[in-house]
Amino acid sequence: MDGYRATLLGLFTEIPIIEHLLRTRVEQLHAEGLESAQFGILNYFVRTHTDPDTVAGIAWSFQDPEPVVRERVERLAEMGYVFVTPAIGNGEALVSLTADGRKAHQEALERIEPHILELVSEIPRDDIERTYQTLREIRLTLDNLPDR
Repeated sequence: MDGYRATLLGLFTEIPIIEHLLRTRVEQLHAEGLESAQFGILNYFVRTHTDPDTVAGIAWSFQDPEPVVRERVERLAEMGYVFVTPAIGNGEALVSLTADGRKAHQEALERIEPHILELVSEIPRDDIERTYQTLREIRLTLDNLPDR
């Protein structure tokens, strides 16, 4: 295997390992009962999808099964972090972020931030910024594949 292919294999090996280790660490810092997957839904509404969406739309974005996402949404609704508009006729229910959900998202970020900064404190800022841009380009490419 040439150097570039080995680098690609290494990159796509490191990503899930980093995600798992960080998710495990971050879940310890979240508000009582808020799991990473639930935080992900709050983050979805705050950062990328400010309009209400259906469970199917959220599931498509996360590439998760609808029943799994529905369960997460129901739990977030119980906590008051999202509001689910009842379905009318054949239409699907709409999920929207509440003020409490936005506040929980912000509080979670505030708890997480110092730990993330500490984790990357020895890595030059330019390296982090370049890595972020590269990973974002990869994600956008994946988001725009024809099977999505």
